[in-house]
Order: sequence, then structure tokens, then C-alpha cells
Amino acid sequence: MSHPVTRLTAAALAAALGGALLQTPAAAAVPAARTGPATAAVPALTVAAGISGVSSAAKPRFTASVRYDKYVRRGGYVTYRVKVTNKGGYRGQAYALLGGSFPSGTRRIKVVAKPRSISCKTRGRTLNCWMTSLDNGDTTSVTVRAWLRPAKRGKYVPRFGVAYTADRDADRSRLFRTIRFKKLTGTRIL
Repeated sequence: MSHPVTRLTAAALAAALGGALLQTPAAAAVPAARTGPATAAVPALTVAAGISGVSSAAKPRFTASVRYDKYVRRGGYVTYRVKVTNKGGYRGQAYALLGGSFPSGTRRIKVVAKPRSISCKTRGRTLNCWMTSLDNGDTTSVTVRAWLRPAKRGKYVPRFGVAYTADRDADRSRLFRTIRFKKLTGTRIL
């Protein structure tokens, strides 16, 4: 089709769908767009796992906010930018474990950007990142990409959470089990 015919067809389709396509950002229509993806802010995940050796009044509060693509094509990938903040309440060094659990239909998970002070591991459909440099008021972020299987349809809804400790040598697998995961609103697969 020529360019004007394509525009006319898209406008007619948008009118038939009640203007739903007019509200969709242009970057969302392109599979795995790398420039300006549509993102959705998620309410902060407040986590209150215990810190050993700290009184309850001085427990730090860690929050995590997640930004991700609202739409993705089948077989594409969703990029999650997780920002973890130490909101304070504890003087000295605190260590945090960011956990992620991805649903079935996930083909692969990879951490694509992180600071050097964070070590991340992926195993199957789970992710855990050990953060060692979170003083009072510090913020750090991790960018994770999840590739979807071509057969996956509907909504793609992972879960993220954070647990923290004052113990540098804490058992990470045990700490991972204490995370209270929260579901995201999800990405719609087109």
C-alpha cells in the first residue's frame, strides 16, 4: 500500500476500535523498539524483611519502583528498569537482595545494565541481584530484559520484591525465600 492509503486504513481501523490505537504510543506498535519505549510506572514496592541486629525502630525501608513496556509483540522482549532506594532509618551499610519471578512463557532472562557493585544471577525463570552499596538515601537501578516465547499470548505479569539485611555474608537463598513478591500490572502481548 502507498503511504496515504496506509494512513487512511489505520485511521479507519482506529475509529472502528473506538480510538484505542490513537492512544497507543508509536513506539509500542514496533516490536522491541529501542528508542522511547512506552513505559508504565508501578507503585513502589515497600518491603519489610528483617535486618539482623537492628531494633525495629531503626529498620531501614527499601522501596523498589519498576518501569517497563506496556505493549510487546509475540516473541519479543520486555525491558524492566528496577530502581531500589534505601529510604533510611539505618546508619551504616545495608545489603539488599532484589528478586524477580517470571511467568511461564519466558524464553530467557538477562540483566542488560547494572552497576559494578551489584552481582546478578538468573536461574530458569528467577532473578536475584545482590546489592552491596546502599547507604542511607542511596538509589541504584538494574535493567532486566525478558524474552517471550512466540506462543505466549494475553498478559505477561512478572513479580518483583526486595529483602535486606545488615549481614554482608547472609545466606542469599534463605533471604530470597523471605521476599514478599508483588505482581506488576503486566505487559499486553499484541
